[in-house]
Amino acid sequence: MVDLDTRETLARGETLAAELRGLTPQNDAQRALQARALEISNDVAQTRMLAITQAQTPIPTVFLVVLVLWLSIMFAGFGLVTANNPTVLVTLFLCALSVAGAVLMIEELNRPLEGLMKVSSAPVRYALAHLGQ
Repeated sequence: MVDLDTRETLARGETLAAELRGLTPQNDAQRALQARALEISNDVAQTRMLAITQAQTPIPTVFLVVLVLWLSIMFAGFGLVTANNPTVLVTLFLCALSVAGAVLMIEELNRPLEGLMKVSSAPVRYALAHLGQ
């Protein structure tokens, strides 16, 4: 569901694009700049929608709790039925670490604009700085 702030943001983006299309370039350089400005405004709108979409659809906490509980029980079961030697313990530890890394990676990829690994906002900031000039 799209809230009021999202609608206002979308309306502002459409207004900007309409104003850019309404410009009348006088030469080829201005036409190229207008086309580039439209591309940048489209990219900014897509990035904004990605941020809004990501903020509204996180991975449910209940799912993560059930997943971690299930994995804990599974690895505890493996540990109970195997021999107690260093090779098995190291293997179980590495497998558990691998699964934990996969869950962390899923969480990180679910929020591309924040966290340990994130998409840089520098290109968008650079474009916005040059649009104001």
